[in-house]
Amino acid sequence: MGIKSLAKLLSDESPASLREVPLSSLQGRKLAIDASMAIYQFLIAVRSAGASGNAAMMLTNAEGETTSHVQGIFNRTIRFLSEGIRPVYVFDGKPPQFKSGELLKRREKRIKAEEALKAAEEKGDVKEQDKQSKRLVRAGQKENEDCVRLLGLMGVPVIRAPCEAEAQAAALARSGKVYAAATEDMDALTFRSPVLIRKMTFANASKSDVQQISYDKAIEGLELTHDQFVDLCILLGCDYCDTIKGIGPKTALKLIREHGCIENILKNIDRKKYTVPESYEPMEARKRKREEEANTDNKKEEGDNNGQEEDDEEAIPVYVEARKLFNEHPVLTDSEIDPLLKWKECQPEALKAFLVDEMGFNPDRVQSSIEKLQKAFKSTSKPQMRMDEFFKVKANPNKGKVDAKKRKLESEKDGKGKKGKGSGGFYKKK
Repeated sequence: MGIKSLAKLLSDESPASLREVPLSSLQGRKLAIDASMAIYQFLIAVRSAGASGNAAMMLTNAEGETTSHVQGIFNRTIRFLSEGIRPVYVFDGKPPQFKSGELLKRREKRIKAEEALKAAEEKGDVKEQDKQSKRLVRAGQKENEDCVRLLGLMGVPVIRAPCEAEAQAAALARSGKVYAAATEDMDALTFRSPVLIRKMTFANASKSDVQQISYDKAIEGLELTHDQFVDLCILLGCDYCDTIKGIGPKTALKLIREHGCIENILKNIDRKKYTVPESYEPMEARKRKREEEANTDNKKEEGDNNGQEEDDEEAIPVYVEARKLFNEHPVLTDSEIDPLLKWKECQPEALKAFLVDEMGFNPDRVQSSIEKLQKAFKSTSKPQMRMDEFFKVKANPNKGKVDAKKRKLESEKDGKGKKGKGSGGFYKKK
């Protein structure tokens, strides 16, 4: 899911942080691609046309096994390499415990989609069948392992993250091992990827561009520190905890700018206007609330809370745990990563056998694609240096004075000399 409404909020409040660039502009770059997201997108998009008015179906081989994901990853990876991009695919590991609530919600949605699909099939509603079948798409273990095997035969690096792929991709970008994290999930920014690339899966140099988002420009435009940005993302809605009902994106940003952190927001907001989840409350508040409810309902009896107090003693507000996950997410160390980041020549015979004999792809098309892959590898094995690699940007030693002068001028213009509430009031230098 990522972070709800963050892309729209950045577009409105920090437009300088986003820009559309052609795929070709990434030539010579190494990118950490969120594999599960890419596989999911191909399972949705790569489908055979429905015949005789039937709903479109995912591609399958002779055994009825889905192959849409393999075809999508194969063709798109060749395209990346042909553009001079060196992809490394990052696969999810075990989801964090605090994501269990989100996973439960997704299972409930799947059940509803299954019921809706069955009803659409009974009615013969093809459009509704397509809609609901896409909601049931899931990149499971088999799909992941198919792509791990494919990429290995193609000579493309694969990294299995200990936890969330977006966090691992962001860590690779922060360490300079890759240029950016490539995923649709906006939480790669919350994990502090210096650059986030979106719309990669179906980008076509002649028809559409990819979206590039700068982390530094994002928090500068929002006038927040990193810690405030993390709290903003939690308020917007992430995979790890519920949100405060009634607080939308604009209000969340306003409250973070005004109060600085979630703790201070909870102390100052109108509890009648905004519904705060119990999981946001500290242990003492939870116990007090339960006691008040029990007394009101006359259900307070000896032994009612057997084991409850022991649990409460260790209860930490859920947003604190979410904040910790964003700042201290489990990722592989450099010594574990370095041996994996190697692009190799493909194994043509084994690759062809996998795609033709097991996946049921057309032999001639596979052979043609393998030749493109081999040609692309030769051109990227010794990539030319990008122009920006010849020069290193140095920090302006007078930046602080320049920023201070600019803020003073803006303050005088807006408030006639008085300290205003614009960018000068909230912006903090790093």
